[in-house]
Amino acid sequence: MLRASRVLFSSAPSLVSKSFNPAAVLHRSSPADTIKPAEFFGSVNKAILIGVPGAFTPGKSHVPGYLKHYSELKDKGVDLIACVAVNDAFVMNAWANDLGVGDKITMLADPQGSFVKSLGLDFDASAALGGNRSRRFAMVLENGKISKVFVEPNNTGLSVTLAESVVKEL
Repeated sequence: MLRASRVLFSSAPSLVSKSFNPAAVLHRSSPADTIKPAEFFGSVNKAILIGVPGAFTPGKSHVPGYLKHYSELKDKGVDLIACVAVNDAFVMNAWANDLGVGDKITMLADPQGSFVKSLGLDFDASAALGGNRSRRFAMVLENGKISKVFVEPNNTGLSVTLAESVVKEL
């Protein structure tokens, strides 16, 4: 049985205590609405970043689980929850509206996948999704530094990255 307390990705230990590449850029509401993850996550005490292969991909309980456990995550000191996918900002906005995330989860687009690739959290999903995509992961950040990383061992499954698993680790 997989346990959420384990970091389940070979290069994940090298990510812990690291900051994001200061040159990385993600999109929010449009390609013109950009953020630099190092600055964005560095401005909060504790954040969770969820990575998914793509908006509207299978795994319907992943982001909704974080909505369901939103109050519990806040009670455990989480100031910000964000979700990143290799999609454009318009698709991420449509998905946010479909899920009804409101202001509880910040949806971030990584259009070329360069952000997740810089973290070593990408994989070749050409056969199903047309190119490289994000592995499914959940990352805990404290003051902009990565403190914990949980990565699905098969890239796309739902076990160690579920909100229920991450809550137990906070």
